[in-house]
Amino acid sequence: MKQHHYSLISLAVMSACYSQYAIADLKSQCLLGVPQFHGEVVQGDQTQLPVYIEADSAVINQPTDATYTGDVSVKQGNRSIVADQVYVEQQDGKAQNVRLTGKFDYRDNQINATGNDATINLVSNEAQLGNADYQLVGRQGRGTAEEVSANNDTRIMKNASFTSCLPNDESWSIEANEMIQHVKDEYAEIWHARFKVLGVPVFYSPYLQFPIGDRRRTGLLMPSAGHSSRDGYTYSQPFYWNIAPNLDATITPTYYSKRGWQISPEFRYLTELGEGKIAGEYLNKDRLSDWTEKNKSRHLFYWQHNMSFLSDWRLSVDYTHVSDKRYFSDFDSEYGNSTDGYATQQFKLGYYQPNYNISISGKKFQTFDDADIGPYRVLPKIDFNYYKDQLVKNGDFKFFAQVAHFDNDSKLMPTAWRFHAEPSLNFPLANRFGSLSLETKLYATHYLQKKGSGDGAEDIQRNVTRVLPQIKLDFKTILEADKQIFSGFSQVLEPRMQYLYRPYKNQANIGSQLQSSLGLGYDSALLQQDYYSLFNDRRYSGLDRIASANQITVGGTTRFFNDKTGDEVFNFSAGQIYYLSPSKIDDNSLNSTAKRSSSWSLESNWKFHPKWNWHGSYQYDTRLNETSLANMSLQFKPKENHVIQLNYRYASKNYIDQNLSTNRYGQDIKQIGGVAGWELTDKVSVMVSHYHDMALKKPVESQLGITYNTCCWSANVYTARRLTATPTGKSDTINDFYYENKFGVNFELRFGTNYNSGVSRMLKKGNIPYTEAFNIN
Repeated sequence: MKQHHYSLISLAVMSACYSQYAIADLKSQCLLGVPQFHGEVVQGDQTQLPVYIEADSAVINQPTDATYTGDVSVKQGNRSIVADQVYVEQQDGKAQNVRLTGKFDYRDNQINATGNDATINLVSNEAQLGNADYQLVGRQGRGTAEEVSANNDTRIMKNASFTSCLPNDESWSIEANEMIQHVKDEYAEIWHARFKVLGVPVFYSPYLQFPIGDRRRTGLLMPSAGHSSRDGYTYSQPFYWNIAPNLDATITPTYYSKRGWQISPEFRYLTELGEGKIAGEYLNKDRLSDWTEKNKSRHLFYWQHNMSFLSDWRLSVDYTHVSDKRYFSDFDSEYGNSTDGYATQQFKLGYYQPNYNISISGKKFQTFDDADIGPYRVLPKIDFNYYKDQLVKNGDFKFFAQVAHFDNDSKLMPTAWRFHAEPSLNFPLANRFGSLSLETKLYATHYLQKKGSGDGAEDIQRNVTRVLPQIKLDFKTILEADKQIFSGFSQVLEPRMQYLYRPYKNQANIGSQLQSSLGLGYDSALLQQDYYSLFNDRRYSGLDRIASANQITVGGTTRFFNDKTGDEVFNFSAGQIYYLSPSKIDDNSLNSTAKRSSSWSLESNWKFHPKWNWHGSYQYDTRLNETSLANMSLQFKPKENHVIQLNYRYASKNYIDQNLSTNRYGQDIKQIGGVAGWELTDKVSVMVSHYHDMALKKPVESQLGITYNTCCWSANVYTARRLTATPTGKSDTINDFYYENKFGVNFELRFGTNYNSGVSRMLKKGNIPYTEAFNIN
């Protein structure tokens, strides 16, 4: 990366550190220029309330009319009028019509208006105002009109204007021959609209709608534009469709100068059949220079659904499918990321009762690597869980059963039905000194396996039965230190010890030899070894590989609390597995731990200052005899929208490769970098991030985003340089690197409801977005 990229980032970081505190927040400043209604709002029909009139002089013709002159004040309910002269018509002793002559000042709980000459019907609540200058009450919004006809529901304005900018700010405005403001529905319709920026017309529309409140309205959203070395110039124009109170959609056409047009609809719903989102992205023919399949469309389909029905039933769907393996590398999509190695397609239908539940589900993975053999899909998978406390004296009973069918796209791989039953009985004992539980469990699994149909498929044992008993003894306690190690801080110790025994059974006949050699099954993978997973029953997720166990796990957590506030300020967890005999799943030494070796993990959080947090973790893999994972984070967060986080993350190449069936990565991951998001002032926010891989000696990603906010508009400028997919036809080795340079700008009009600084939105950008991975309260 060129030197000037680093200089730009360094400048942004120094600016963020220099400006630690923004002045008064933007919302407070904006509302200072907005009229507020003082006093309690009177509810009900205002026309039935008495009218109070004060004036310097009055001529009263009882009982028909009266004329008031000289600083006249008229009040009825929430509304009040101050005028030079007021003529009032009366009927049956009640004021009916009010005619204002000369200048007037009208105020109620929704609008303030000044102008010349007006007529108000106090019975029907209708009014006609001349040469009005109005401002909304309690929210931004002002304008002018030659004529105004208003009632409880609408305001019809002739030759009118509207802007959410504060007085003396002419950043933007909308002018129209006629404008109808729908008060209750909180939107405005305008005819022959001219959109002006700094008083200069930039857009015309014969008809337009825009919101004047918080309710959702159909219409165009603000566009965004940018440039990318990969995509060329880009322009997106979202259209929002408020279909119904429980249905809406956003349709976004995007133009890429190097690729063509993409359409991205998104539909959200909340109905009796559940809530969810359906979205898609479609590009008919991709003109990208290194994309070879020019005649095929590139598309994405996404569906997420959750449903509760008949009180005890639950249905969930999470489905993502893309047209090709490079999709998330070539497109920026909120439904996937270039760092994702697969897309998930799954559903689950369940019936839930207090003591039991049953569900049927299915899952499939769409992988994005070039492996000839991908993961298995499972359909159906039927799960049953039953719980019964005190089934026997002091004994809690659990029973889990599953029936699952596994299939693979590769004809070389076997298919299988798996039948599994897992009863367990737990005897918990607890008192003020701690808890001790004795658990017995049985794993009973039967496989009906079928050889793959392709030529060269491995022979496989058709019927396999595996029965494994298990016993576990788990002890926990909490100890409070009698003496303080550090003044003002109390300490708590939480030691834990667990013994686990499960006999060995050779499981090489489950699945193919390839699966067995990698320690994999139909749905099994090696578990991550963080501190808490050290106390898991099994080293492998899934049920196909259940390793033998004759081991003692010892661990504990110490915590320190501030005596004054009671807040936790520090914790440290350490755990170790001591193998009394090797843990293995077959006779392959690669799938076995060395005798008497130990797996261990360290994890810590330290809030050494109210604004500073530190987090670190370390994991050692005894199968590899080396450090497998490590990470460290230092965060400075004095308040919301002010954060700086420095990160280091490490993963050994052997740990990565042992979870890959093909295409070994062949390189350690050693990444160091950081991200900062900061409100420099009440109007200016910045985000900057940079990550560098020390093993590759190359930058991974650099980003810079700046947002400028005002009361009625905001602008965001974003630039980034990041590693991207290797172009088609190029060599794909560890020494080849391809970067994408991006630049974008986005404008947003604000109608007095959004005062977001933009920091949280900017922090989500990029392949390595900001995550708050720790938090001590």
